[in-house]
Amino acid sequence: MVEAVRADNPSFVTVEADGRDIEVRLSASSASSARTTLEDLLACLRAAERALSEPSADPKVG
Repeated sequence: MVEAVRADNPSFVTVEADGRDIEVRLSASSASSARTTLEDLLACLRAAERALSEPSADPKVG
């Protein structure tokens, strides 16, 4: 799940995983900037959760 946000992390965001826990640390110049960054990260995590919960499509089938 961490990989969903790690690739696009700007240098001011760190993401670490420990088992089922994900820790996100960020620094931002304003609360608005921090909120925007967190919203983006959460959207990536939601997309990863959906992808993991959907049955995988096998390109060889069909």
